[in-house]
Amino acid sequence: MNTRQNDGFWKMKTLSHSQPGEAGSPLPLLSRRRLLWGIGCLSAGVLLLPGCKQISSLAQAEGQTYVVELKDFFFDPIGLTLKRADTVIWIEAREQVKTPHTATAYHPNLDKVLRIPEGAPAWDSGFFEEPDQTFTHTFQTRGIHDYFCIPHEDSGMVGRILVETPTGPGAQPLSVGISAAGQSVMPFVDELQGAPGEVFNVQGRLNAVMLPWRLQDRTEALARWKTLLAEIETLLPQFLTQLSQADRQAVAANITTLNDTLNAETSLFPALAAVDDLKLFLEQLAYA
Repeated sequence: MNTRQNDGFWKMKTLSHSQPGEAGSPLPLLSRRRLLWGIGCLSAGVLLLPGCKQISSLAQAEGQTYVVELKDFFFDPIGLTLKRADTVIWIEAREQVKTPHTATAYHPNLDKVLRIPEGAPAWDSGFFEEPDQTFTHTFQTRGIHDYFCIPHEDSGMVGRILVETPTGPGAQPLSVGISAAGQSVMPFVDELQGAPGEVFNVQGRLNAVMLPWRLQDRTEALARWKTLLAEIETLLPQFLTQLSQADRQAVAANITTLNDTLNAETSLFPALAAVDDLKLFLEQLAYA
């Protein structure tokens, strides 16, 4: 299960359970590389890694922070499930920006059909033109918030944020206002509320862990890593339940390997590569 595939390669399958108006839409088994920070400490007989300790939560009273990386024609992760007052930071994760991306809400003010909750702001990042450039938005309105990249929606560069309840204009069929390519990859609500959504959220949390390392603060990144390490079991309950014992052992082994790599590695890029491997591994298991 440690196979690795090229960015942008998509393997499609069809859900046996579709959302209203979405019957027959293909669901991506995302073989795109995403980053997942090495985490472990899956106790209660599920996954138990050596050296795990309880550490205070990274979440603050005002909400949790997730990071979505902009890669070559996809958002990483493609979906998140949030609580009100949670924050998302989008970051240009490519070393060279040849074709700038945006993170833009589906909203009439932005020349699109409304697919975010009524009354929610029409957020738009503008163009990401430099590596490590960021855009931050805090979500205060319950419902589905669909978004896209202005230049690359027709290439399937779309994303979905579910804030507490799957309501609002974003609950319309995907055919309403979304390009054909976007429809083919947009995650369904039941994905976001199931095991794939748990993996997406962990990916977003892990991206948030890696963010300070990208900005030259490895010490803060490792501190966040330790926090997340202690929380993994509670973040992935449905995902862990569906795994066989062999898969659980494989996850534990991969997390242990990544944990060792992150704690020993002082260079950013090998660490990011190791994180990508684990993230892809978990996502493949979520869709198995």
